[in-house]
Amino acid sequence: MKREEIRYTFLGMDSSDSLKEYAWEKISKREDLLKHATALEVAFKQSKAKKGVVNDFRVNISVDLPETPVRVEQRGEDMYANIDFAVDTLVRRLQRYTDRKARWSGEKAWEVQEGEPTLDDFDTDDYSDYVPRIVRRKRIEDISPLEEGEAIERMDMLGYDFFLFRNRRTDKISVVYRRKDGSYGIVEPS
Repeated sequence: MKREEIRYTFLGMDSSDSLKEYAWEKISKREDLLKHATALEVAFKQSKAKKGVVNDFRVNISVDLPETPVRVEQRGEDMYANIDFAVDTLVRRLQRYTDRKARWSGEKAWEVQEGEPTLDDFDTDDYSDYVPRIVRRKRIEDISPLEEGEAIERMDMLGYDFFLFRNRRTDKISVVYRRKDGSYGIVEPS
Protein backbone atom coordinates (compact mmCIF):
# COMPACT_ATOMS: atom_id res chain seq x y z
CA MET A 1 0.00 0.00 0.00
CA LYS A 2 1.38 3.37 -0.99
CA ARG A 3 1.35 6.39 1.26
CA GLU A 4 -0.88 8.40 -1.06
CA GLU A 5 -3.50 5.61 -1.09
CA ILE A 6 -4.24 6.03 2.62
CA ARG A 7 -7.38 8.00 3.36
CA TYR A 8 -7.26 10.24 6.44
CA THR A 9 -10.37 11.61 8.12
CA PHE A 10 -10.55 14.20 10.91
CA LEU A 11 -13.80 14.52 12.88
CA GLY A 12 -14.23 17.16 15.56
CA MET A 13 -10.70 18.44 15.04
CA ASP A 14 -8.57 20.25 12.49
CA SER A 15 -6.55 18.28 9.96
CA SER A 16 -3.01 17.70 11.21
CA ASP A 17 -0.07 16.82 9.00
CA SER A 18 1.92 15.75 12.06
CA LEU A 19 -0.73 13.14 13.01
CA LYS A 20 -0.82 11.88 9.42
CA GLU A 21 2.98 11.65 9.36
CA TYR A 22 3.14 9.89 12.73
CA ALA A 23 0.47 7.35 11.71
CA TRP A 24 2.25 6.66 8.41
CA GLU A 25 5.58 6.28 10.21
CA LYS A 26 4.10 3.64 12.54
CA ILE A 27 2.09 1.79 9.87
CA SER A 28 4.87 1.75 7.28
CA LYS A 29 7.19 -0.18 9.63
CA ARG A 30 5.08 -3.27 8.84
CA GLU A 31 4.14 -2.44 5.28
CA ASP A 32 4.83 -6.09 4.38
CA LEU A 33 1.58 -7.01 6.17
CA LEU A 34 -0.38 -4.60 3.97
CA LYS A 35 0.57 -6.13 0.62
CA HIS A 36 -2.92 -7.65 0.21
CA ALA A 37 -4.78 -4.52 1.40
CA THR A 38 -7.21 -2.94 -1.03
CA ALA A 39 -7.97 0.12 1.13
CA LEU A 40 -6.64 1.74 4.30
CA GLU A 41 -8.35 4.49 6.26
CA VAL A 42 -7.21 6.25 9.42
CA ALA A 43 -9.84 8.34 11.23
CA PHE A 44 -8.91 10.76 13.99
CA LYS A 45 -11.76 11.88 16.23
CA GLN A 46 -12.03 14.30 19.12
CA SER A 47 -15.06 14.71 21.36
CA LYS A 48 -15.83 16.03 24.80
CA ALA A 49 -15.68 13.15 27.24
CA LYS A 50 -18.52 12.52 29.63
CA LYS A 51 -16.26 11.38 32.46
CA GLY A 52 -14.48 14.61 33.34
CA VAL A 53 -11.69 14.29 30.78
CA VAL A 54 -11.24 17.55 28.88
CA ASN A 55 -10.35 15.92 25.55
CA ASP A 56 -11.36 12.48 24.43
CA PHE A 57 -9.38 11.32 21.42
CA ARG A 58 -10.07 8.27 19.30
CA VAL A 59 -8.26 6.75 16.35
CA ASN A 60 -9.88 4.18 14.07
CA ILE A 61 -7.83 2.23 11.53
CA SER A 62 -9.65 0.23 8.86
CA VAL A 63 -7.93 -2.10 6.42
CA ASP A 64 -9.87 -3.84 3.67
CA LEU A 65 -8.42 -7.19 2.70
CA PRO A 66 -9.76 -9.48 -0.05
CA GLU A 67 -11.46 -11.88 2.38
CA THR A 68 -12.23 -9.70 5.41
CA PRO A 69 -12.01 -6.17 6.75
CA VAL A 70 -9.80 -5.51 9.79
CA ARG A 71 -10.85 -2.72 12.16
CA VAL A 72 -9.03 -1.28 15.17
CA GLU A 73 -10.16 1.45 17.55
CA GLN A 74 -8.25 3.05 20.40
CA ARG A 75 -9.48 5.78 22.79
CA GLY A 76 -7.63 7.91 25.27
CA GLU A 77 -6.32 11.33 26.23
CA ASP A 78 -3.20 11.25 24.03
CA MET A 79 -3.68 10.84 20.27
CA TYR A 80 -0.07 9.76 19.70
CA ALA A 81 -0.36 7.02 22.35
CA ASN A 82 -3.67 5.98 20.77
CA ILE A 83 -1.93 5.63 17.41
CA ASP A 84 0.82 3.49 18.99
CA PHE A 85 -1.67 1.12 20.64
CA ALA A 86 -3.92 0.95 17.57
CA VAL A 87 -1.03 0.14 15.22
CA ASP A 88 0.26 -2.55 17.62
CA THR A 89 -3.18 -4.18 17.62
CA LEU A 90 -3.45 -3.80 13.85
CA VAL A 91 -0.08 -5.50 13.33
CA ARG A 92 -1.19 -8.47 15.47
CA ARG A 93 -4.43 -8.82 13.51
CA LEU A 94 -2.71 -8.49 10.14
CA GLN A 95 -0.13 -11.08 11.20
CA ARG A 96 -2.98 -13.38 12.21
CA TYR A 97 -4.60 -12.82 8.80
CA THR A 98 -1.31 -13.60 7.04
CA ASP A 99 -0.77 -16.75 9.13
CA ARG A 100 -4.24 -17.97 8.14
CA LYS A 101 -4.09 -16.89 4.48
CA ALA A 102 -4.48 -20.48 3.26
CA ARG A 103 -7.74 -20.75 5.22
CA TRP A 104 -9.08 -17.40 4.04
CA SER A 105 -8.45 -18.34 0.42
CA GLY A 106 -10.15 -21.74 0.84
CA GLU A 107 -7.01 -23.83 0.29
CA LYS A 108 -7.21 -25.21 3.81
CA ALA A 109 -10.28 -25.91 5.96
CA TRP A 110 -11.15 -23.82 8.99
CA GLU A 111 -10.88 -25.66 12.29
CA VAL A 112 -12.80 -25.31 15.53
CA GLN A 113 -12.85 -27.38 18.68
CA GLU A 114 -15.74 -28.02 21.00
CA GLY A 115 -15.76 -28.44 24.75
CA GLU A 116 -14.51 -26.67 27.83
CA PRO A 117 -11.54 -24.30 27.41
CA THR A 118 -8.04 -25.30 28.45
CA LEU A 119 -5.18 -23.08 29.64
CA ASP A 120 -3.70 -23.19 26.11
CA ASP A 121 -6.83 -21.45 24.78
CA PHE A 122 -5.88 -18.28 26.66
CA ASP A 123 -2.39 -17.88 25.17
CA THR A 124 -3.31 -15.35 22.48
CA ASP A 125 0.18 -13.99 21.76
CA ASP A 126 0.76 -16.53 19.01
CA TYR A 127 -2.16 -17.28 16.71
CA SER A 128 -0.20 -19.47 14.31
CA ASP A 129 -1.58 -22.70 15.79
CA TYR A 130 -4.59 -21.28 17.62
CA VAL A 131 -7.88 -23.09 17.07
CA PRO A 132 -11.05 -21.37 18.37
CA ARG A 133 -13.14 -23.33 20.85
CA ILE A 134 -16.92 -23.45 20.89
CA VAL A 135 -18.03 -24.04 24.47
CA ARG A 136 -21.78 -23.84 23.92
CA ARG A 137 -24.29 -24.29 21.11
CA LYS A 138 -27.76 -22.94 21.44
CA ARG A 139 -30.51 -24.16 19.16
CA ILE A 140 -33.46 -21.88 18.54
CA GLU A 141 -36.64 -23.85 17.94
CA ASP A 142 -39.11 -21.00 17.58
CA ILE A 143 -37.98 -18.20 15.30
CA SER A 144 -41.39 -16.75 14.53
CA PRO A 145 -41.41 -13.21 13.11
CA LEU A 146 -41.05 -10.31 15.58
CA GLU A 147 -41.24 -6.55 15.32
CA GLU A 148 -37.90 -4.84 15.98
CA GLY A 149 -39.21 -3.26 19.19
CA GLU A 150 -40.44 -6.63 20.43
CA ALA A 151 -37.02 -8.18 19.72
CA ILE A 152 -35.34 -5.41 21.74
CA GLU A 153 -37.79 -5.96 24.59
CA ARG A 154 -37.16 -9.73 24.60
CA MET A 155 -33.40 -9.16 24.53
CA ASP A 156 -33.66 -6.81 27.53
CA MET A 157 -35.96 -9.20 29.41
CA LEU A 158 -33.47 -12.03 28.93
CA GLY A 159 -30.53 -9.83 29.94
CA TYR A 160 -28.69 -10.44 26.66
CA ASP A 161 -26.49 -8.04 24.72
CA PHE A 162 -27.78 -9.36 21.39
CA PHE A 163 -30.78 -11.30 20.14
CA LEU A 164 -31.34 -13.29 16.93
CA PHE A 165 -34.83 -12.97 15.41
CA ARG A 166 -36.80 -13.05 12.15
CA ASN A 167 -37.80 -9.49 11.30
CA ARG A 168 -41.54 -9.31 10.65
CA ARG A 169 -41.13 -6.25 8.38
CA THR A 170 -38.39 -7.72 6.12
CA ASP A 171 -38.86 -11.47 6.76
CA LYS A 172 -35.06 -11.75 7.13
CA ILE A 173 -33.04 -13.25 9.95
CA SER A 174 -31.63 -10.29 11.91
CA VAL A 175 -29.67 -9.57 15.07
CA VAL A 176 -30.46 -6.71 17.41
CA TYR A 177 -27.65 -5.70 19.77
CA ARG A 178 -26.97 -3.24 22.57
CA ARG A 179 -24.26 -0.72 21.73
CA LYS A 180 -21.68 0.51 24.24
CA ASP A 181 -23.47 3.85 24.55
CA GLY A 182 -26.74 2.07 25.51
CA SER A 183 -28.49 2.54 22.17
CA TYR A 184 -29.39 -0.35 19.86
CA GLY A 185 -28.25 -1.58 16.49
CA ILE A 186 -29.62 -4.13 14.03
CA VAL A 187 -27.62 -6.37 11.72
CA GLU A 188 -29.53 -7.72 8.76
CA PRO A 189 -28.64 -9.20 5.37
CA SER A 190 -28.85 -6.84 2.41
